[in-house]
Amino acid sequence: MQLTIFKRLTLGYCAFALLLIGLGVYVVVQLNRLNRLTWAVVRQDGETVRLAEALDSMAIALARFEKKHLVTEDIAFFNRFQEIRTRFLESHMAMQYHVDSDALQEILETIGTHSYAYFALIDREREIMEGDGGRQADIYHDRKADLLDQIRLSLQTIIGQARQARDQKILLSSHISVNVIRISIITIGIGGLIGLFISFINARRINRSLHRLQAKTHDVANGHFSTLPPTESPPEIAALTRDFNGMCERLQELNDMKEDFIYHVSHELRTPLTAIREASSMLLEGCFSGRPDHQNQLLTIVKGECERLIKSINRMLDLSRMEAQMMDYAFTTITILPLVRACILKLAPIAVAKNVVLELTPTDTLPNVRADQDRLYQLMENLLGNALKYTGAGGGVHIALQPDADDTGFLRVEITDTGCGIPQNALTTIFDKFRRIDSGQDTERGTGLGLSIAKHIVMAHGGKIWATSQPGNGSVFCFTLPVV
Repeated sequence: MQLTIFKRLTLGYCAFALLLIGLGVYVVVQLNRLNRLTWAVVRQDGETVRLAEALDSMAIALARFEKKHLVTEDIAFFNRFQEIRTRFLESHMAMQYHVDSDALQEILETIGTHSYAYFALIDREREIMEGDGGRQADIYHDRKADLLDQIRLSLQTIIGQARQARDQKILLSSHISVNVIRISIITIGIGGLIGLFISFINARRINRSLHRLQAKTHDVANGHFSTLPPTESPPEIAALTRDFNGMCERLQELNDMKEDFIYHVSHELRTPLTAIREASSMLLEGCFSGRPDHQNQLLTIVKGECERLIKSINRMLDLSRMEAQMMDYAFTTITILPLVRACILKLAPIAVAKNVVLELTPTDTLPNVRADQDRLYQLMENLLGNALKYTGAGGGVHIALQPDADDTGFLRVEITDTGCGIPQNALTTIFDKFRRIDSGQDTERGTGLGLSIAKHIVMAHGGKIWATSQPGNGSVFCFTLPVV
């Protein structure tokens, strides 16, 4: 199935949009992951390192102030020791909220156990000193030093692991950032390639089709009306090609009609003009100067050919005015039967000369019609003249007038002949101007305007005209007129 240009572009843009949406989702997910890692580095590992280093510094400060107090027995040093002790315990408690691994939690519990044991020894030593009047100081020196060493060693372990975890997360963040940049560049590159590919394919197909149309348009401008062969192209270009081919066929048809018209008109004009020229020459040369009867015959020929020329030119002028909708019609209410009879009487000599029977079958009562009497007479004359022209000797032409069976608001006129008939493929074009059907008989050639004029007259009266035929079995021309 061929996709339209709009659908091709839409699908291309949708593919590009899906890539961008996928890229956007990927970037959002990775940025969220990066944000969590950053938060973990800052709020967990970084804070763990800071608190562990602070606890280590406080452990050193505790040992220093405890020593000073034992040596000097100055209560200020002990108070300072107590302040650091409080901060140490608070920091130890706060640190539990920033450690996220079970191993570090166990180390923190160990630090807590050692811290409480260390502070318990300090308290016991303080009680002993107060009971002995200040003697026996630093009796738990080794035990306290061992506890502080274990506390500091545990804190260094926490600091090392926290720093390692922080470094790993920072490295992972760097990898994520690099991957996001790489994927973004690849996706944008793929999207750009897809866009270029779709644009290239569409532009190539459109340009190739337009190139062919352009070349063929140049041929049409030079008078060559050949059609374009069907090729694979988008539906819009295919439709344009079909319309262009239709235009070429119509132009070829019009060109053929023009040539046919020129041939017929030249024949119509040349024959009477030749007769007029020859008769005039004979009169001027005095060929029959002593024979008035022959001179009258020549003058009669000149007059008849002049009337023939005038009639042909008037038909062409009438058709031109009808097509330009400049024809004047004098509509009046008339009875059609006398008009039809007058037309039959006028053409009766032609029927007698060709041994063709003319029959009229009207109904008992016919409604009046509103029509231009002269144009209606011209219509009947054209149709009866055509019927007589194509009907051979021994045939007949039948005229029937009756109200239309399908529409009571119209009067129907049928003219049936027993002539050669009309091919089925010509029934739709028989009413076009300059259109003549080759009947295979030796008939007088005309301009091909009679039926076209008849069609314009009927349409101007608000009726319809059509023809039916079977080749070899005659034709039926029908038209309707609105009744009053």
